[in-house]
Amino acid sequence: MLERLRQSLALRLALQYALVFAFVAAVLFGALYWTLADALENREQTAVQARATELASLYERGGTALLRARLDRDSASPSARSFFVRVLRPDNELVLVSVPPDWIQTQIERLPFPGFTLTRPTYAVRVPQSALRDYAIASRELPDGNNLQVGLLVESQTVLFAPLRRAFATVGAGALALSFAVGVFLAWRATRPLRAVADTTRRILATGDLAARVPGPEGKGELAALVRQLNTLLDRNAAHVRVLRETLDNLAHDLRTPLTRLRGTAELALQDAGDPAEARAALADCVNESDRVLHLLEVLLDISAAEAGVLKLNRDHLDIRTLVERAADLYREVAEEKDITVIVDQPTPAECQADAIRLGQAINNLLDNALKYRHPERAGVCTVRLRAERRWLTVEVVDNGIGVPSDKRKAIFERFARVEGPGRGRAGGHGLG
Repeated sequence: MLERLRQSLALRLALQYALVFAFVAAVLFGALYWTLADALENREQTAVQARATELASLYERGGTALLRARLDRDSASPSARSFFVRVLRPDNELVLVSVPPDWIQTQIERLPFPGFTLTRPTYAVRVPQSALRDYAIASRELPDGNNLQVGLLVESQTVLFAPLRRAFATVGAGALALSFAVGVFLAWRATRPLRAVADTTRRILATGDLAARVPGPEGKGELAALVRQLNTLLDRNAAHVRVLRETLDNLAHDLRTPLTRLRGTAELALQDAGDPAEARAALADCVNESDRVLHLLEVLLDISAAEAGVLKLNRDHLDIRTLVERAADLYREVAEEKDITVIVDQPTPAECQADAIRLGQAINNLLDNALKYRHPERAGVCTVRLRAERRWLTVEVVDNGIGVPSDKRKAIFERFARVEGPGRGRAGGHGLG
């Protein structure tokens, strides 16, 4: 089970999605953290600078007395922010100082006496107050040479952003878990066609059921197209297997007749009392039947080679008119016996690079079929027409025979396919033309 989960495409996609989400979330949180910290720092620094400018202006107008009065009034107001303020002479001698309570650290001093211990509080200014507090400070040089310093305690970024970090961590962990779960669901759903393909393939390999097909999804997506193409491939393979079985059955049937006849002729020749004429006739029949079997096997081998794409073609520069004239001359006598007129229509040269034997065989097959299936109530006419059109050469064999029914026209291109019906009889051949 664990191995199957480890190899699951859906799980890997969901994990990758979660990692990408975590990386993007971390980048966004870092950018937000830096932006907020910078904004808060600038706000506090702006407040201190403004306070320092305001107090320096007061000092210029009224000196230390006016500055002291303003600081006492601000310290008595609960709504005023507490600023640390001091004025120093150039030799760092203190002129004025105002320390807010936040800056004062209180300690208890213990004084031992005989029989008892006396405690008293001591106060000290601590800058910054603690590790959890920071400060912003601004200074102004006064007209009399003194230096004004203004400070403000602020929360350190560690304390200020601790709740924010915890909130982000909680939300981020929940979002990561949710995104992983959603990613698993979406990836599992998206890869359903792939699992169907794997299941169908496994069933075909296990049972040999070539009729099994993948239940394909609707739509025009890549996976839907993949399923449809796979089903098309399975259909074609099943058709090839069916044709192969039919071919073997038909081949066994067509070979059985000449081989049986060959055996019967040979047995009659052996039973003959020694008449040389009968023996020669029997041997001639054996040769004819052997040639028929060999021709059938050669045609099957040629068709198999052609379908496999390995049929060797000996291309030569030739004029197709020569092949047409040769085919017409070959079948003209047969045509006259069947009262069929053969007309050759090839007014212009038709030169090309082609295999003369294979191309001549195709023309002969067409002409042979046209002569075999003459309409019994019509004057037979068979026209072999050759046309040259731009880059194409077209050879047409047109006759007014009984024709092929429209529902059988696709079947005639299959191996051993022969259309039977009224006026056709059994015209010979193997359906391999």
